[in-house]
Amino acid sequence: MWKIILKNFWVKFKRWLDIRLGYISAAPRLILYLIEIIRYGAYTIDTEFEYVLEDGVSTEKFLLRTLIELDGDVTNFVPDPTKYKEESWFCCFEDAFKLHSENIKFFFTKLEESATFWAFMTTLPFLIAVNYRLLEDIWLFITTGHFSEKLQDQVLEIGLFVASAILLPQLIRLLIPRLLALVLKRIERYLTEEEKK
Repeated sequence: MWKIILKNFWVKFKRWLDIRLGYISAAPRLILYLIEIIRYGAYTIDTEFEYVLEDGVSTEKFLLRTLIELDGDVTNFVPDPTKYKEESWFCCFEDAFKLHSENIKFFFTKLEESATFWAFMTTLPFLIAVNYRLLEDIWLFITTGHFSEKLQDQVLEIGLFVASAILLPQLIRLLIPRLLALVLKRIERYLTEEEKK
């Protein structure tokens, strides 16, 4: 029983630390998720719990498991909720299910934060590459207080800069998961072909 309590404490402590660290902890998480999915075929979220039987001494261990596959399929493995008829069983099962639901929600939150971080990191070089001349003109305006003739002639580039600053991150955010899924599908296909050989 102490193992489960310590494990659940460790999970909650890691979650608390991740919330405090924010995007710093989320950045490498996407890579770790992808490695586990490639290695095992799915990302696994486990929540263990113990039910103390009527005699008050013996316990039975249970496991709630969720498998999240690369293609988005989610499979849940749940113990039979009608195994025992006591009210204490239903309370224990409900508490474990709530904790498991929080673990699943935490996974998707960190996955979203990771995707946002990597979308920003891939968008930044594009923004600089597309708008490097315009940034130079804006810097000139900030330092001298005057518009350059070049800047006045580049109103279209200002529109492009604003549009790319708004739309490009959204576009990258939509494309990265699809591209990663495509790459991982290719890797998965390659690995299955290698296994057949």
